Amino acid sequence: MSDNVMYDSPTEFLHDVASVGACVAQSVIPHDKGGYVCACSCERWEVIATSRDEGLRLARAHTGSSTG
Repeated sequence: MSDNVMYDSPTEFLHDVASVGACVAQSVIPHDKGGYVCACSCERWEVIATSRDEGLRLARAHTGSSTG
């Protein structure tokens, strides 16, 4: 995988996501019971957030890419 995921092919990206243990991809998905299920490809992080913005903030905090 390159230093910037925007230069990787979809196949390269999915291959890296399939490599369990790395924080390569996070998801924030609406839950049918309300809120958003947030998870990471590392398979060690999964939470329920009250909003999409909160889920994104939590995902950034999980990966250490939070700016504030």
